[in-house]
Amino acid sequence: QSTSPQLDNEDLKQIDGNDLKEIDLRWQMDMLTMRARRFLQKTGRNLGDNRVTTMGFDMSKVECYNCHRKGHFARECRSPKDTRRTVAAEP
Repeated sequence: QSTSPQLDNEDLKQIDGNDLKEIDLRWQMDMLTMRARRFLQKTGRNLGDNRVTTMGFDMSKVECYNCHRKGHFARECRSPKDTRRTVAAEP
């Protein structure tokens, strides 16, 4: 028996094929669990959660593309449309 952490061919031959499949399935499940936990830690959103997830905006940080004031979106803007758009000059 070798002292390396890797399994060599002789060691693999001693393990039953069904046991290898079970080990592989457990490994895949562990990897998926680790990825899901990492995703939850990074985003704060649980993928396995079946509730409706609504995405909210902090309206104090949102800037209108029309009047450039904070607190609303351009579609909700009551000021006249921005006329500073560049229009191609007629030849």
